[in-house]
Amino acid sequence: MGRRGRCGLSMAFVLVAASSLSICVILSWAQEEPTSPEQVMSHGFDCFSCHAINREVVGPAWITIAEHYHHEHAKLPYLAAKIRNGSVGDFGKIPMPAHQDMSEKLAAYLANYILSLKGPLEGPPRKYEYKTSNGGEVTIEFPVFENYQGRQVVTKDIFGGFEKYNSYCFRCHGFDAVGGEYAPDLRKSLDNGMSRHQFFVASMEGRSSKGMPGWAGFFDADELNQVYEYVQARALDLLPTGRPPSQND
Repeated sequence: MGRRGRCGLSMAFVLVAASSLSICVILSWAQEEPTSPEQVMSHGFDCFSCHAINREVVGPAWITIAEHYHHEHAKLPYLAAKIRNGSVGDFGKIPMPAHQDMSEKLAAYLANYILSLKGPLEGPPRKYEYKTSNGGEVTIEFPVFENYQGRQVVTKDIFGGFEKYNSYCFRCHGFDAVGGEYAPDLRKSLDNGMSRHQFFVASMEGRSSKGMPGWAGFFDADELNQVYEYVQARALDLLPTGRPPSQND
């Protein structure tokens, strides 16, 4: 084959390779384009550890953020920059960490989604009344028990909190939230006035000065809420030590 023929084949190979590369790039972009916040989270980001759409967790509700910026999409670059670079001050003193590994495209999508949100915030929780093991009465904002096939068991959230606490938190805080060698009795922390919000902040951010890791990115808000409710039920003397009765029994 002549030199010209070989060059022609080489050029054809280059064009095919370049075309394949272009297709791969386009497919990569298409795969990166999210269609929901959950798909943003699927890229490895932990927004739902500290935020929820319609209620405060560690940070403000996303609806609150949208209202703060008056749903103005001109604010999109500003909000996207805050998502990537971190921020503090607009909604209190708790800093939001930077997410430099989030692409500008994903940050812009998330900012656009947040600014589009409207609707009411989660209303005040229902009250539940229970008797403690020593005959006292307490009123709380979440259910501890439910009837299942004619017997009283704990709710799925309480049992989920028991499982998570005794799988992870027990190492420092002791089994069944009784206090441990390395960390305080969380029941006493709640009895001494620690709020749900403060519990979330301490748990998600951690306490590096005391050797406590942050759980943001490992637990989401709903999972940590299960842990909080389990510990609160223990603090209020509504649950004994050990495995509580559940639907799985």
